[in-house]
Amino acid sequence: MKQKRKLQQKPTKSRAWLEAECLKLARRTLGGSEIQLVTIRRLHPKGMGPNWKVADIIPQPTPLVSGVVRAALAHLTGAYSLEEE
Repeated sequence: MKQKRKLQQKPTKSRAWLEAECLKLARRTLGGSEIQLVTIRRLHPKGMGPNWKVADIIPQPTPLVSGVVRAALAHLTGAYSLEEE
């Protein structure tokens, strides 16, 4: 059963949708209420890994808050794929 889940493709979303979802989640994170923009960058994995990651958080929070926010956003890279542009 677990093998079938691994073989299933992740839902594909647009850049705008992913950035908006990241922003919503970042703002809900402790210390992230002042975040105004989250940008993502496309990756080109050789295997089945994530094809995008968080590139920038604006304004840049303190290192402690940045780590918490990035950790909160990490699951999104495994949950969704960035559609071809």
